[in-house]
Amino acid sequence: MNSPRFFSFKFSHILPIFTVFTLIFAGCSTPILPPVSGQLLLDDKPITTDKTKTAIINFHPDSSKGNTATSIAVATVSEAGQYTLNFSGKSGIPEGWYKVTVNYSEPTNPKDPYSTPKQLISGKYSSKDTTPLSVEVKANAPPSNYELKVTK
Repeated sequence: MNSPRFFSFKFSHILPIFTVFTLIFAGCSTPILPPVSGQLLLDDKPITTDKTKTAIINFHPDSSKGNTATSIAVATVSEAGQYTLNFSGKSGIPEGWYKVTVNYSEPTNPKDPYSTPKQLISGKYSSKDTTPLSVEVKANAPPSNYELKVTK
């Protein structure tokens, strides 16, 4: 007679735990992360980076166009002006609209790499509130479909 009571006691504790874990894992779907890479152009020529010049690109989710992502995607531009975005430590970013900011700078004192950076492009690109760059990321777009053009 103890067996049925013991069994029902254990089962009554396991069922709610199992239900909670099932609901948690069902809600943890991984978003599709299309690869996003491209070239950064300054006056229609690839931006160049080196030991002193650096370029960073940020894709900020554009909530005004329905993008509900909560993290920014970041890329460092290579010496040849190429970039590949990462989102939360993974290659690619969720689909949707993004405002794109670009910081392209070099130190004001070339002998001191930690001196105040001097922007080499228009300051309008450095803020998501003023940047004219807006991009829609789509799952079927070619990875190199995201060419960005900036000016001085």
